[in-house]
Order: sequence, then structure tokens, then C-alpha cells
Amino acid sequence: MKLAGITRAAILVALTLTLTGCQAVLEPRSTMTVDDVVDAFTSQPDLPVTNPQDISDDACVEVGCSAAIRADEISIYRFDIKDDAETFANDLGDNGYQSDWVVLEYPGAKSDTDRALLSYAGIVDSMWASD
Repeated sequence: MKLAGITRAAILVALTLTLTGCQAVLEPRSTMTVDDVVDAFTSQPDLPVTNPQDISDDACVEVGCSAAIRADEISIYRFDIKDDAETFANDLGDNGYQSDWVVLEYPGAKSDTDRALLSYAGIVDSMWASD
């Protein structure tokens, strides 16, 4: 009887955290920004991000993202809702790759998932993740 009450309390706490905007406690990657992604790429010697420009004002009105950066090699979009990110990545076809709330756009992004090779997709997937 007492265990059922504890389980209910744990569920209530989790639900409250989610509904009150504390999603970051439950899913830390939900707070990852496009600047975090750019920083991760630029710390790698072979993943250039040349001439990054904030394109949020134009791109996000068009595609529904919350932030966006375009560089010569890649565009990075951040969405508030994972399903919106998934839809946008699918719309990009072979040039789109989704990692939770982040979508990468670059030639061949969808198939750039060989973990043995350094790639934009591999780096973004490894960010703020734990085993």
C-alpha cells in the first residue's frame, strides 16, 4: 500500500516537472542551443563551420524553428518540439538529419551516420549524452 503511494508521488513529481518547464531536468539535451552545436563542431579540426550567420529571423518564420544558424558548410536549426524537428528533417530529404530538437542541413546528412568517421551528425548525436 505504501509503495503504491510512493510510485504515485514519483509520477506526480515527474509530471509536474514536465508541465512546469523543467524538462531540462528530465532531458538535458532539450536545452541544447544552436550555439552549443556550432561550438562542438568548431572544436573539431575537420568539421568546419565557416562564416556562421544567425538566420533565425527569416528561417524560423518559414520553418517553425526557435533558432537557426547558416554557415558555408551546414545549417543548424533548433526546434521547441521534437515532432516539428522530425517533420522538417524529413522535408529536407537526404540533406536533413534530426538529433532530438536539432536538425542539421548539409549535403548527404541523412546518410552521414557512420560512427567510425568524424561527422556533423555523429558529433551532434554525442553531445550531452551519457551511456
